[in-house]
Amino acid sequence: MDKKMPKKISLKDFGMEKIILIAIAGIVLLAANFSEWKNSSSKTSEKQEKSIETSQNDAYVEALENKLVHILENVDGVGKAEVMITLKSSKESVLNKDLSEEKQTEEERSGETQKVNKNQKKQEETILSDSSGNSAPYVIKELEPEISGIVISCEGAGNKVVEASVLEAVQVLFGVSANHIKVLKMEVAK
Repeated sequence: MDKKMPKKISLKDFGMEKIILIAIAGIVLLAANFSEWKNSSSKTSEKQEKSIETSQNDAYVEALENKLVHILENVDGVGKAEVMITLKSSKESVLNKDLSEEKQTEEERSGETQKVNKNQKKQEETILSDSSGNSAPYVIKELEPEISGIVISCEGAGNKVVEASVLEAVQVLFGVSANHIKVLKMEVAK
């Protein structure tokens, strides 16, 4: 029984052109995979930032709602109250900007003196760095999210005096116009 030994394949059998083509194909596949990974990681970080922003907004709204419910329930005639607040925008940070350059130029055309004033201004954000090399923009102030509307449901809203008092209190607290506030009578469980 004579078994044939499998033929060993060597690099010479493939030829240099095929080896180079295989290597290039491998590099292309790696590059495509890397760019896809990079895109997916940037999308993931954007989703995480939006998720953090949303949770911060939710916490802000919940705190406002809880404070308002606490205040309203301690007002004579209001009774039990529930509140819903909606936001128009999210929290905004105002960054410090330095005015770096201002130029004024005059031009002459074809022997005639023609004055053309061009003003150029560049603004650059101020960046703060710590000793470990971390950097962040310099924030001058942070603006809280703008309130879009408020709905209040309370037991005492059937009384016009109580309803007017609740409406006025909410206007004073949040600076929201009356057409963005609705006071409803809460149905009393029997």
